[in-house]
Amino acid sequence: MPITRVDLEAALPDVASTIRLPGLEQAVEVVRDGWGIPHIRAATVHDAFFAQGFVTAQDRLWHMDYDRHRALGRWSEFAGRLGLAEDRLMRTFGVEPAAKADLAVSSDAAKAMLEAYADGVNAFIETTGSLGIEYKLLDAGPEPWQPWHCLAVYKVRNMLMGTYQVKLWRARLASTLGAERARPLFRGYPDEGLVSVPPGDTYGTVEQQGLEDLIAAVAELPVEDEGGSNAWVVSGSRTASGLPLVAGDSHRALDTPNVYYQVHINCPAFRCSGYALPGVPGMPHFSHTKYVAWGMTHGVADYQDLYIERFRTERDRLEYAYRDNWLPAEVTQEVLSVRGGSPEMLPVVRTRHGPIIAGDPERGQGIAFSHTGTLSGTAWPNTLYELLIARSAYEAEEALREWTEPVNNFVYADVHGEFGYRYRGRIPVRSMANAWTPVPGWIGEHEWRGRIPFEEMPSARNPQPGYVVTCNNAPTQADYPHYINTNFAPDWRARRITARIEEIPLGTATTDHMALIHGDRESIPARILVERVTALNPEDPDAREGRDILRDWDCRIDRSSVAATVYGTVRAHLFREVLEAAFGEMAAEGAAYAASIYADAVRSAARGDDACLADGRSWATAIESALAHAVRELRSRLGTDSRKWTWGAIHRTRPRHPLSRVFPDWAELLDPPALATHGDADTPLAGAYAPTDRFTATVMSVNRYIHDPSDWRNSRWIVPLGASGHPGSPHYADQAEPWADVETVPQLWDWNDILAAAETRQTLLPQT
Repeated sequence: MPITRVDLEAALPDVASTIRLPGLEQAVEVVRDGWGIPHIRAATVHDAFFAQGFVTAQDRLWHMDYDRHRALGRWSEFAGRLGLAEDRLMRTFGVEPAAKADLAVSSDAAKAMLEAYADGVNAFIETTGSLGIEYKLLDAGPEPWQPWHCLAVYKVRNMLMGTYQVKLWRARLASTLGAERARPLFRGYPDEGLVSVPPGDTYGTVEQQGLEDLIAAVAELPVEDEGGSNAWVVSGSRTASGLPLVAGDSHRALDTPNVYYQVHINCPAFRCSGYALPGVPGMPHFSHTKYVAWGMTHGVADYQDLYIERFRTERDRLEYAYRDNWLPAEVTQEVLSVRGGSPEMLPVVRTRHGPIIAGDPERGQGIAFSHTGTLSGTAWPNTLYELLIARSAYEAEEALREWTEPVNNFVYADVHGEFGYRYRGRIPVRSMANAWTPVPGWIGEHEWRGRIPFEEMPSARNPQPGYVVTCNNAPTQADYPHYINTNFAPDWRARRITARIEEIPLGTATTDHMALIHGDRESIPARILVERVTALNPEDPDAREGRDILRDWDCRIDRSSVAATVYGTVRAHLFREVLEAAFGEMAAEGAAYAASIYADAVRSAARGDDACLADGRSWATAIESALAHAVRELRSRLGTDSRKWTWGAIHRTRPRHPLSRVFPDWAELLDPPALATHGDADTPLAGAYAPTDRFTATVMSVNRYIHDPSDWRNSRWIVPLGASGHPGSPHYADQAEPWADVETVPQLWDWNDILAAAETRQTLLPQT
C-alpha cells in the first residue's frame, strides 16, 4: 500500500487533548518536553503504571507489537516468509508459557503493576483516532495487550544474549577440526584480565575442567545443527559534591525505534526517571528514583545449557533416554501463520531439559535447550516494582533477589552516600563440563543443582578504591567458588575507564568528567599494534605509506581521523589471518565467536609471540601484509587522496526499520538517516561492526546516562534516535545528531523545570 509524508503525519497520536479513559482512577498530567520525552504525574500507583502504558503506546505501540509478535513466534504474520526462521526458534523456546508462568508466581504488587500497565495500553488502543503507519502498511490492527505480554516482550529482547549459540559453535568446531585441535581454541578469560570486583584486581588462573570430556562428547553430537556495555560508579570521596555519581552506556544493536524509551514517572509512592523497555512497566536497568541511582552491563554469565538427547520411537510414542529409563517426550504441533502464504506446521519436542533446538529426534538424536528464563516460572517481575520503591542502596540490592535474566553487573549509589556493585540474576549450579559444549543428557550427571545463592553472588559495598567499573569483563576473580562462565569481553574498555577515573583529582569529579569518559575513544589494542608498526621498515611502498600514517597517531578512533581508518582496515586483515590460523576452513563461520581469540592474538603480539599465526608467519610479516592490503583497499574504496580516508567516511550507522525489508519501496520514509560515528569494538565509546559488513556500525551505545544523587537536576541522558517510534514525528530521530557528537541532553527532574520546557501538555481523566 503506497504511503506518503502526509500519511506519516496523519498517523501521529494526539498528545495535547484532554482524554477520558476507561480504567483510570484519578486525573493524570502528562508533559512532554522539547525532546518529546513524557513526564507523568499521577495521584495513585495504579494510575502511574496505567499512564506509563498509555503514553508508551502513544509513542511506541508498533514497537511493542513488533516485539510481541517476535516473542510469540508470530513475526511471519507481519513479515511473511522473511520471519519464519525467527518464528520457528521462538515458538520452540516456548516464550508464551514461560511468560505466563512468571506472572503466576509474581507478587500481588507486581501483578497489579502489570495489569495497570496493560490496561493503559488497551485504553490507548480503544480511544485513539490514529495508529502507527506500520498498521496501514500491513492492513492490520493491534490486538489487546495482556499483562503477560509485558514479560514476553522483555524475554525476546534478552534471551538471545545467552551462551547456547557459542556452545553449539564449539560443538561444530570440535566436530569439524577434531577435539584435540579445537581444545586450545576454548580459552578462558586471560589471567591478567581486569575484573569488576575487587576494583583494580585481575582474574588469576582457573583450572579449565571439563575439557577432557570433550573428545567423548564429540562422538555423541548430531551431524547437523541449526540455527556489551559500560557502567561505573564513583564514590563521594572522589566527587566535588561529596556524593557518588553513576554513569554508563548500554551497547546493543541499533534498533529502529531505539530499544530503550526515556520516561519520568511521579506518584506518591515513588518517583523515577530513566529508560524503560517499551511494553514493560518500570525502569529496571539505567534509572534513578528520588533516593537511588543505578546502571548495569551484561554480565556474560552462562545460564543456558545444551543437552544431547537420545530418542527412540516405541509403539508410536517418541521417548528419550534418561539414566536407566525411557521417558515420554512431550510433542506438540505449532501452527505458524504466514502473511501472504500458507501456514507452516512446526513440531516441537521437549524433554526434562527443555525444547529440542537442533538435530532430529525422529532419527535418534537432538539437542535440548535448558534456560533459566523458560524452564520454570520465576518472580523476576517483582524487581520491576521493588526497585521503584527502594529508599536506599540496601533496599535496591534487596530488590534484585528474584531477578532471573539476563544476568547483569548492577552498579548503584544513593543519596546517603552509599555506592556499590551487585551481580544479579539466576545462574544454575552444575558440572563444569556443561561450560564448554553440549553434554550427554541421558546419563544424569550434568543436572542443575539449584542456583548460586543471592548472598554468594559477586558484590561490593563502598570498596576502598572509591569506584567500580564494569564493561562485560569478568565480574570477579578465578578463585570464585562457583562456575559463572569460561569467557568474558576483553578488558580494554574497563582499563580505559579505570584510567580516566583515576586521572581525576580526588574530590573534584563532576558530571562533566563522566561525560568525557563517555567519549573516550582511545584503543589499547591499537596502541599495541602501532608500537609494532613503528618498528617496521617494509619494502612494499603501500605498506610504508600505511606505516607512515600510523606512526604518529594518538590511537584515538575518531571519525575525522585518517589513521583510525588505516588501523581499522589493518585490524580487519589481521583478524582474518588470525581466524584462518585458528579455525581453518571454519574461519568465516567463526568470526562471530572470535573476539577473545583476536584479543589473545593482540596480547601475543605485545609479547612477540607468533604462535597464534600460521606456520612460517611472524607478526612483522603479518602486519606488513595487512598494511599493504589496507592501503590498496582504501585507495580502491575512497580514492587516491589519503586525506579523504576518514573513519567517518566508512564507519557510519545504518538504522533500518523492521518493515524496510518487507516494504523496500517505502524504506526511505521509514529509515532514519545514517550518521558518521567514532569508536570501534575496543573503545569505551562503542562502534563495533560485523566482519561481513565492514565498517557499518552495528553495535554501539543505545543510551548514555549520568545520574547525580547530590542534585538530580544535574543528571543527563541521550538515545541514538528519539523518544517517538513514529517515522512522521519530529522526535523520531531528533537525538541522533547530538548522540553522534557524544553529547547528552538534560534529564529533567524538577516539575517547574519540566513545565517551563513543555512542548505539549495533556490531561488524562477517568471516563466517568
